[in-house]
Amino acid sequence: MDCTLPNYSINFRDEFSLITGEELEQFMKLDSDAHTHNFYILSFLYEGYVSHLSDFENKDLSGPAVLMLDVDQVHTHPDMSNCKIVSIAFSSHFVADQTNQFLRKVSVLFSRPFIQISFEKLQELDNIIKIISREVDKVNADEELIKALLNVLIVQCYGISVKYPVKDQNIQGIYDSFKALLKQNYHKQHQVKFYADQLNVTMRTLNQSVRKSTFKTPKQLIDAHLLLEAKRLLYWSKVPAKEVAWELGFETDSYFNRFFKKYTGETPKEFHRKQFHGKIE
Repeated sequence: MDCTLPNYSINFRDEFSLITGEELEQFMKLDSDAHTHNFYILSFLYEGYVSHLSDFENKDLSGPAVLMLDVDQVHTHPDMSNCKIVSIAFSSHFVADQTNQFLRKVSVLFSRPFIQISFEKLQELDNIIKIISREVDKVNADEELIKALLNVLIVQCYGISVKYPVKDQNIQGIYDSFKALLKQNYHKQHQVKFYADQLNVTMRTLNQSVRKSTFKTPKQLIDAHLLLEAKRLLYWSKVPAKEVAWELGFETDSYFNRFFKKYTGETPKEFHRKQFHGKIE
């Protein structure tokens, strides 16, 4: 019996989409059962009510509010018949070239399921959303402008999140702490035991907490983070594969080569060469 929840891959243009109206209703009806996505979803509830189920927290929300779904977070799609809502979906790759400081803000923002906001604050955010909408509708949409506007939107929402922190420790506490610790130590620590020790929990407890939130193991998340960072360095810098291996804490070049090829089907040098040629053509 397969106990794995469905995981849907992003198929939006340029790994970004602003979804509204009937298109959003159809998207929400794709699967009413619990599942995950390989992309972030940032939704803005203008008016009405939705039942927001994110991992183990089920909350009936009324507008205005901002709803967040992290990558690989277990959830169900809400009934949208009694609300006005706009959703923005984007992949990790879409924001991969941003600064570490910005990516930390993304991590903090998406570590909680929602934020209740004022009508005035929603109006401020809506001004940005409308500009994004106009740009997305253009035949030759400017991806850099869309990305810049998304960044502003995320920073604004992050500021609200920090101003109104979550007071109650929920069932995701260990998972959220693990994510934060992983972002700080992935380039030095690849072993699950290190993270369990730092969090003062057993490896079994850590494994159970992470699997409940993502249906993945801590080791899978560690490897996924390492692979993403390796791709970033190989794609955006001229650093040779040997230095990338050292930067990410791999003991030997050959170990890094085996790790990278296991997940991509090609060596780091082959990946770097292909990306480099693609950028200069």
